[in-house]
Amino acid sequence: MQRYSLLWGVLVTFLVGQNSANSWTSNHNECSNVQHHYVQLDIGHGSLTPAKKIHDASMDVCYNGAQAKNKTSCCNRQMEKKYLQVVQKDFYDVIKMKSAYLKNLISSNASFYQEKFLQLIKLAEASTDFLFSNIYKIPLKDRHGPIGDFFMDLQAYIKRRPVNIQDSVQRFFDAIFPLVFHSNLNDPNLKDYTDEYKECLSQARQAIYPAPFKNFPSKISHHLSKALSTAHKFMEALNLGVEAVNTTEHLLLDTQCTRALTRVKYCSHCDGYIAARPCHNFCLNVMRGCLAYVAELDEQWNKFIDSTEKLATNMRGTHNLTQVMLSLDGNISDAIMHAMQNGPRFYSKVIAKCNHPQFLKSKKPGQPEPPVKPTTGRWQVPLHVHLQSFMQQFLASKGFYKSLADSMCQHDMFSTGTSSRRKCWNGEEMKPYTKLVVAGELASQVKSNPEMRVSPGKNTALIMLKDKLAHVTKSIDHKFSTTGMQSDTWVVHIHPSPGDVDQGSGDGGQGDDEDGNDIDGSGSGNGGNFQDDLHRYNGGKKDNNDNTDIFIDEQSNVVVTPNQPAVPIVQNAAASSTVSFVFVVTTILSSALWVNG
Repeated sequence: MQRYSLLWGVLVTFLVGQNSANSWTSNHNECSNVQHHYVQLDIGHGSLTPAKKIHDASMDVCYNGAQAKNKTSCCNRQMEKKYLQVVQKDFYDVIKMKSAYLKNLISSNASFYQEKFLQLIKLAEASTDFLFSNIYKIPLKDRHGPIGDFFMDLQAYIKRRPVNIQDSVQRFFDAIFPLVFHSNLNDPNLKDYTDEYKECLSQARQAIYPAPFKNFPSKISHHLSKALSTAHKFMEALNLGVEAVNTTEHLLLDTQCTRALTRVKYCSHCDGYIAARPCHNFCLNVMRGCLAYVAELDEQWNKFIDSTEKLATNMRGTHNLTQVMLSLDGNISDAIMHAMQNGPRFYSKVIAKCNHPQFLKSKKPGQPEPPVKPTTGRWQVPLHVHLQSFMQQFLASKGFYKSLADSMCQHDMFSTGTSSRRKCWNGEEMKPYTKLVVAGELASQVKSNPEMRVSPGKNTALIMLKDKLAHVTKSIDHKFSTTGMQSDTWVVHIHPSPGDVDQGSGDGGQGDDEDGNDIDGSGSGNGGNFQDDLHRYNGGKKDNNDNTDIFIDEQSNVVVTPNQPAVPIVQNAAASSTVSFVFVVTTILSSALWVNG
């Protein structure tokens, strides 16, 4: 009997000891999955994590250690601090993913349109150089500076540098006046003018009456200013759109937001629920609180998009840079033709200003020049088609800032993606979330958010961005307001009434004023004007609101407009024989008159 008692005692002792060992082992490893996950996510070193659940009185986010004295978890304050850091990176990663499409849409189109606008200017420069070289026979050394400087100004303006287009146009015509006066109003075989005489001609040009180039410089300046300023404003709008997205992506998170995000994303780990998903409505309250100020941008953002659409509409219509640039060489040619035809009328005024021509003592030897060929190239998609496609996508971003917080909770990192899932982390335990979901407006968030304290203070970066959006929107709306558009009606209805048009060549008596209210009947000798130039260049299409765009056939060297006949790449090339004929006749007659005079 004593033997059985002894054996029973040994057995009981063994079983109790085994149970105690198992219990110790279980407690010792109860946080191992948390430790593994902590290291796997590269949040911190495994040595920071406790092996079993502990109470840390310094815990401040996932629970209040000072108050919940009986609370134990797999976290300590060091882990909590790491979670506060990592959750900010998680937030920025998601917000960048949510805004990536919009940012790429705007930035890629900003680069695209700047490139295409610069290509348009280069094409116009090449066509103008072709005109001066092949039609008016002005040497490269003389034409290179004026043409290069003028078109460099246009490119700088598109690149958003401070350039006065009207001043640039006037400087260009000042610079070419000595060339025109020497090459086409005098004998081009004579010696070149002295630099002093050229300078005098340039300075005197705007003071000569009747104006050598009539009011063509003002017309060209007006056309360019309207089209380029619209393109410039469009580029400004796109760059501001990129800035708006960047500002959102780099939004500074306040302490309240960071703490709430940590409870959404990581506090479930402290209770061992490393695979738990936060409740959808829990996430909504936290994200709406964090992005309450961002949501305030939405109304101004929507207005900004509507204004940008106005820009795009006018870029396809009355302020079409493509049309203006395609017609530029022809309008410059019309100005030169007017000077050729009316040389006898202002010759005496030139002499009065600068005296008789002063020539160099010896003629400079001419350098052989390579022939200037028409520019070729190809745009696969017309600009107006591309612009329309872009605006459709851009308009779809209305409401982006209002819906951003909710869309963040659709991402797998922060939510279950559904409000119907019942087993989810509600910030304290794995149970449904029962608190009220507060509307995203700032006032509601400040008053009622149950998860965080939303400060009624001001976010300086977002206020500045909102002001910028409002400023650009206002400037665009003013540019295309009813009052503003009335001053530009001549752009739409360039063709004046018959009584306002000079029939034939010459300055039309009193038609030489620079007020920009009349259209000259000179130019290519057919009573043409700006609208006729566009009409000829667009293959006979009269509507100035069409969607003309460039297609350049690389083999035949002609510009092709959609659904229209092909026309020569140089606007007045079709009338080049007329230009040459008028040039010869005018030169002979002018020389005879000046000799006899």
